[in-house]
Order: sequence, then structure tokens, then C-alpha cells
Amino acid sequence: MSFKKVIAILTISILYLGLCGCFEVGPKQFYDDFSSYTMGEKAPFGEWKVKEGGFKIEGIMSEDKKSINNVAVPINNGIIYIDKNYTNFELIVDIKRFEDKDNPKIYFRLVNNAQAGYFIEIERYDRGYALYKFNGSKVEKLAESYSAAPAGTDFYRYKVIAKDNKIVFLVGGQKYIEYTDNNNPILKGGIGIGGGRAYYDNVRVTPLE
Repeated sequence: MSFKKVIAILTISILYLGLCGCFEVGPKQFYDDFSSYTMGEKAPFGEWKVKEGGFKIEGIMSEDKKSINNVAVPINNGIIYIDKNYTNFELIVDIKRFEDKDNPKIYFRLVNNAQAGYFIEIERYDRGYALYKFNGSKVEKLAESYSAAPAGTDFYRYKVIAKDNKIVFLVGGQKYIEYTDNNNPILKGGIGIGGGRAYYDNVRVTPLE
């Protein structure tokens, strides 16, 4: 068999797999530092969709006090999300609360137009972190850490690692929650931010093998 025929057969096979759904390519890495939007612009912007409330772009002083950086800010505890089917992934978000009493959230594996999924809540006054699963108005707490990184009102980096039905949550590189969902786990979906007063920046989703 000639080399050209081999290439033709492989090409047809790949196209067939794609058409029949047997060969599924997942979403690629996502990153947004909100720098491409204009000050005061309101969601939806870029790939972000609005789940509830609103969101806008504001400028705040950089950590080194040398420049103004764009960040995303909820309006009336609004929530925005990226509607993609991430399966196994690492999600990183930088968050700076307005006040110690604020409790922003990180959403992931969102499905049905973000009506179901999981979220991590950063509890008020650095009291800890909690993992929830929700479907419509039904909300269930799955796990909680009774300690927290001393974030205060500074920017802190939060990380969610979701692999199969296992969820790990880290702050500043330290693990605070590890949970395996054995009760009808949601195994793929989108990511989101909001649900509490804070500045959100540097949202990154990296698919895992």
C-alpha cells in the first residue's frame, strides 16, 4: 500500500471518529486577566456569560504601586461563567476581598447554563473554606476547612484541582480541602467567579491529562 493511501485512510478514520462523537477534543487552556476590556465595561464581555446579577471592569493599583490593573468586580453579588466542558483541570483565581466580612466564591463544573455545579466559598473573616454542590436552589455542603490562609483584604491565589470525582482546594500552595464525591458527581462543566464582593483577576484553567 502506498504512503498516500495510508495517509488518506488515516485522515478518513479521524474525520469519522470526530463526526460520530467517538473522538472528542476537550476545551483548551483558558486565561483572562481582564486587561483587554475597557474600564467600566459590563458583562457579558469576552467569553464570559452572566449567570445572575452583574459584573464590571474596574481599575485598581497594582501590588507594586506602579500601575493600574484591570480587574473584574461583581455587581450585587453577580456571577459570571465560562460555558465550556472542562473535565480534569486546574483552576487558578487571584481574589482580593473588599472587606474581611466578604465571602467570594469560585465555581466549577457548571452545567445546565450554570444552574448546577460546585463552588468553593471563602468564608468571612478568614474562618475557613467550604465546598458546596448545588442544583438550582438545592445547595449541599460537602466539605469544610476550619482554618484559612490569612488573606485579609490582600490579593491571594486560590487553586481548584478537579480530577474525575476528586476535588482538591489549595490557597497559597497549601492544601485545605480534599474531597471525593461518590454521590452522582458532576464530572465536567464550566467555571465561574462571583457571588461575593471582591476583585477577581488572573483566571486560568489548565486541562489535565
